[in-house]
Formats: sequence, C-alpha cells, structure tokens
Amino acid sequence: MSFTKRNAVLSSARPGQTQAQAKVEKQLAPGLRPSPLDGRPTMSTGTASLDQLLAGHRGLPLGTCLLVEEQGTTDFSGILLRYYAAEGLVQGHQVHLVGFPPEWKYQLPGVAEPDAKSKTSQPSAAAPEERMKIAWRYEALGNAASAGSAARENSSGAIFCHSFDLSKRLAQSSCKGTLHPTPSTGPPTLTQGPAKPGSPLKAIIKHLKSKLESSPTNEVHRVVIPSLLSPAFYAVQCTQPSEVLQFLHGLRALLRQYNNQLTAVITLPTFLFPRSSGLVRWMELLCDGVVELIPLPATPGAAPPPSSDKKVADQPQGLLKVHSLPVYHEKGGGGAETSAWRETLSFSLSASKGLNIKPYSLPPMEDELQKEKSPASTVNRLVRISSIGGRYLVFDIEDVVHIRRNHGMCAVFTGTMPQNPTQSILLSLPIELYPEEVKLLVDKKAAFIADDATDHLSRLKTMDSPARKAYFESLNSQRKAAQRAFDDHKAQYRARHAHKVPKGKVVTNRAETEAEDSIFSSATSAPASVVAETSKLPAITPTTSNVLMPSSAISPVAPIQVPPTYPLYAFLNARGYFITPGLRFGGDYSVYPGDPFRYHAHYLANCYGWDQKIPMLDLTTSGRLGTAVKKGFLMGAEKPSEEEGAEPDTTGKNVRVFCIEWAGM
Repeated sequence: MSFTKRNAVLSSARPGQTQAQAKVEKQLAPGLRPSPLDGRPTMSTGTASLDQLLAGHRGLPLGTCLLVEEQGTTDFSGILLRYYAAEGLVQGHQVHLVGFPPEWKYQLPGVAEPDAKSKTSQPSAAAPEERMKIAWRYEALGNAASAGSAARENSSGAIFCHSFDLSKRLAQSSCKGTLHPTPSTGPPTLTQGPAKPGSPLKAIIKHLKSKLESSPTNEVHRVVIPSLLSPAFYAVQCTQPSEVLQFLHGLRALLRQYNNQLTAVITLPTFLFPRSSGLVRWMELLCDGVVELIPLPATPGAAPPPSSDKKVADQPQGLLKVHSLPVYHEKGGGGAETSAWRETLSFSLSASKGLNIKPYSLPPMEDELQKEKSPASTVNRLVRISSIGGRYLVFDIEDVVHIRRNHGMCAVFTGTMPQNPTQSILLSLPIELYPEEVKLLVDKKAAFIADDATDHLSRLKTMDSPARKAYFESLNSQRKAAQRAFDDHKAQYRARHAHKVPKGKVVTNRAETEAEDSIFSSATSAPASVVAETSKLPAITPTTSNVLMPSSAISPVAPIQVPPTYPLYAFLNARGYFITPGLRFGGDYSVYPGDPFRYHAHYLANCYGWDQKIPMLDLTTSGRLGTAVKKGFLMGAEKPSEEEGAEPDTTGKNVRVFCIEWAGM
C-alpha cells in the first residue's frame, strides 16, 4: 500500500489537469476549457454551482442539451437561463433566442464587480478542537467557496464563469457576442395578421442550421429556449406531440453534427405539462441532462428578509432534483463515478451571489455552542438509578430528559406503551443505562444507585399510618382520573353511534350509576354485580417509587463492573459527543457529534490497551469499513496512571486517540 495520493499528475499544470489538456485549452475559443474527465470542450452555464454538478465535467459539454423543469409559478429557471445567455454574450459567443423578442436582451443581469474584501480575506485554519467536531468526509464541504472560485477560471487565467448581479443590467460594452432572434413562434395577433403556413418549430431548426453552416468552425453558439410549450409564447400547433418531438429530434441532430460549436438549454413549466405525461417523458429522453427545480412555499404575509442578514439570505428557497446528466458518449458513463448529485440538493438565489446549489440540510434548532439555559435546580439534579436484577434502570421521565440533555447519554428504552401493544417493546420507560454511563454519572456525582427492591420494602415498613394512607390515596386518585378519561371516551363513542342503537333499548352510563369506591371505605359487602363490574376498572401501576424514597441511597449496592473501554467513553463524552454501542458497524462505539435523532455517526471507535499490539488486520478491516459507511475509524488508549488514590477521572485526560482515513477507495 502506498500513501501517495492517486490520480495526481506530477507536472507544472494545475492540479487535476495534464499538460496535454493545458495545450489543448490554449487552442480553444474563449469561454471554453477541456473536461477533466475525457478532455471534450465544455462551456459555463453562468452558474458555478451548476457547472460543478454536471457529471464531473465542470461545465456543460459541447454538443449536449440541458432541460430545466420547474414546478409552480416562480421563474427560477428563467433566471438560470438569463445567466446562461449573459455568460455567452460576455464570452463572445453567438446566442440564439427562441420564442422571445429581441428586447429580452435588456433583462439580462450585468457583470458583478469584484469584491475587494473577498480577495483580501483568507480563511483561517480551524482549531483542532473545532476540526474534531467535523466528520472527515464532511469537512471538505466547508471549502465550497474556494472550490467555486477555482471553477471560475481556466488554467490560462481567463475567466470561465463570470459573476453576475441581478440588480444591474448587462452593459453594451460588456457584450462581445451577438443575440440572434429566431422566427416567431407566438400565437398570431391582430397586428400580425393570419399565421404563416408551416410549422414555426421547423423554421427555427432551418434558421439554426443556416447560421451554423455559415459560421466559422471555431465560433461557439448557444441556443436559449425559455418556457417551451407555454401558450403565452408558442402557438397551439407547437404543443402537438408530433411537432415538439420533431423539433427536439432536429435540435439533437444539430448538437451531434456540430458537437464542437453548439449547446442548448431548455426550460419547461411542469405545472402546465407534468412529468407524468408521456410527452414530457419523451422530451426528457431526447435531452442529455434533466434537472428539476421545486420552489419551497413562502410564508404568507411574511416581510422580506433584510439584505444584511447573511443567515437569512443563505436559506434554501427550493429543492433541486437531478434526473439525468450529460454522459461521456451514447453508451452512458456520466455521473456514475460521483454520488454528489444523488444527494438531496437545494438552491438559493441572491442578487449578488446568483443561484447557489448546495446539499440540503435542516438548520439547527439552537446554537450548539451555547448550552441550553436551564434552572439551577435542573442542572444540579441528582438522578436516581434503580439497580434491579443486575440492570441499571431509570423510571422518571424528568431524569431521562436530564441525562440526555445535560450529560449526552441516550441509553435504551426497555418498556412498552400502555394501550398500544406491539411486538416491539423498546418504546417507553424505563430506560436501561450501560455500565459506562452509570459509572460516569456516579463519578460526576450526578446520580446515585439504589437497590429498588430492598429500599421500597424498607421504606414502606418505616412509614407511619397517615403517610401510608396518603400514598395509597394518591394511587387511587390516579386510577379514578384514568377511569373518568375512559368513560368520557366511551361516551363520545356512544354518541357517534347512537343512530345504530335499536329503538326502545336504554343505554346506561356506568360512571353515573357507580358509587365512589375507596380502598379505605367501610367494609360493607357490595352486591355481586357491583363487585364484578368494579373489577373491570383499569389499574394504575406507578412508574416510579421516588415519592417513597429519600434523595440518597439507603442500602449499599455492588460495585459497577465497567468494561475496559470506559476511559475512551469518558474521553469522548467529556468533549460533547454522544456515544452508542457500535456492534452494527464492527466497533466498540458509534460516535455522534450531537443527538442521534439529528445526526449520523461520524466515527467508529475502538479502545485498546496502552501497550497492546494492534493487528494490521484490525486496522485494514475497520478502516475500510469506516470509509465504506462514510465514517472515520477512531482508536484510542489510556496511559496508565502512576498516582494512587486519585479521584476518578471523568474527562479522559490520559487518553490518546488517532483517526484513520482509508484513501484510494
């Protein structure tokens, strides 16, 4: 095995680019560069994040067509198309506009001025403690800005993708190319007179073919087709399947014939023509790439966010689905080498940054670096852990919330839910703590262990008569409250089905006919019918005996038998990680950066002895398994302490850890 990074070319060219590609790029037309995958020339769509998404080509390959679908009545796809056209005019390409008048040129965004702050500011290196909180596989997501800036330039230093500002309009001095309007496709108006015979879409294909035949071989052309099939811009005959499919076949033939000069981008409103229709499916098959924009619904009545609020401006405004991407050749091959486009993507639009596409993630509910504000009584709460049959259980729901929120311990639910019997019993209280969790809580003096069976009986024996009577009365009141809720539910059920009861039949309410019974009432005999019906009342089993127990342990319990991995557990818990058993991933622990309800595990952790020899087979299998499941393999050991009689270590200060990343997969 070699530690040299693969796919690295030892040359003077830029990383990821061979010398042959650098020579070819010098001969390409402005605005083009070779694909890092197969060397074919590519052009920018005007959106850097979309260029990075196109099957690894870092641009739209020449000779291909991209279909952008959009749900709803928004016009994000139209803005994407304006960036595509503006980039072509700035680079000196020939832009052919379909369906819109030439005045559409004045709606194109202007070139943004370079920001001096972004050039001078350098990203500071993250502290080691902060770096450890980020998974090794996700750490590269923070370098999206640097990757985007690198994607905007060629190896020769020329700008490949410009930045545009929606608040400005494209100046004539910035346009090096020409916008060519195509024959009109709109419905006839009163001023135009009757429609001309023939298909408007076929006339567009003839127009494009004549322009391409008369242009030099090194001249680049872009075809802009906004809102295809929209009745506002296209005649009725253009929406016929025979017409539109012949048009796409003709456009595809031109793309293959002039595969070094021509590209096309088409937008389609799916709220008029849904993807479930056969026509749209055929259109997708005739296009090389298909992406879909799904705008998120806006909050009605909400004020627009301030432009200075960066967090609000970066919030996603919609989702992006990638259905297909431009391939290497007709037999396929594009997009299979990277799974980034298979993730859930989102997009956001701003006037200065343009359309930004990034992986979608839910925003945090609160600042993770700031601890939740809780009363002092809650933070200093002493948790009672019941030792029953060699297991450590917690019955109080407030204790469960406290140890999860303040100590980062999840434990395991071992109870079932009343009135909802299922085959799964891991649904409710109590929770069972692992020996490592119990040991750490006791060492922190945040909990104590009690022998529930012994303490419960001893407490009941020492209680006086009034205290015992009050305890049983509280149980009886809980039973009556449950009975009233049960009767109310049954009365509502009877009211809904009263029309089904035969006439003349009297239905009595058991709650009204029963007398209030008490376990301390006089010992008078009741009729057999009353006794039989009273026995059907639901019983209440207390979930905890805390009302009987003192705030400290009464009887001593056996010492906690912790596994050898306890030092590593204490080390990770002290640094804010949540730890669960790692058996399903072949390790001692699965390490989460936060609550497992909100995060995936970032590490597989194994603990070894300080002088223990680690087999190479363990490093190979665990390292490859961790890489396969997008997790780092973390191993640690505790240095033996020479101090005797020292206090228990709850921070793992003598523990040293390493993380292995398996490269070349």
